[in-house]
Amino acid sequence: MTLALLALMSQTAAADELSAEIFLQATPSEQVATGVGLRLSAGSPFVAAEGFGYSGGEWLGRGTVGLDLLGSSEALDLTAGVFLGTVGNWVDPAMSLDVSAGLELGIGARVGPLHGRFRRVDGFRGPLEDRLTQNEVRVGWVFGDKVEVFGQYVNYTPRQDLTIDGFGAGANLRF
Repeated sequence: MTLALLALMSQTAAADELSAEIFLQATPSEQVATGVGLRLSAGSPFVAAEGFGYSGGEWLGRGTVGLDLLGSSEALDLTAGVFLGTVGNWVDPAMSLDVSAGLELGIGARVGPLHGRFRRVDGFRGPLEDRLTQNEVRVGWVFGDKVEVFGQYVNYTPRQDLTIDGFGAGANLRF
């Protein structure tokens, strides 16, 4: 599936867009998270990679392939994708590494320079025993067509016995 999407993207090179983002957020439990992401889109299909880590030890890295279901709409975005990645913890009680997989859905709107987005990630961690979820609400301001500065709230549940909430800010650059 990934190869088919990449082939489709190479045929629509005029519509290619590469974007990169970075964010920093804080949690009520005084953890700090940093994250980075890359996304390549060509009209409707997209490929994305992202990773983030919390100072408490939880981390995530994943790749997503999906479709922007409204294609070229500048005012409204509706996306759906599937992801595969890894999650883990580098501290107490012991280092861990698990495979994760699932679905991602997103909806966004842009009015002038104001941009908002909600994204839901739902999947599994490890041998289908632990559920992994993430809800993200983002509001940003777009400067020109290349730079967006945003604030976000993220509710991340890397396993059933742990939920991490946090507010943060970041920037996205489109090439």
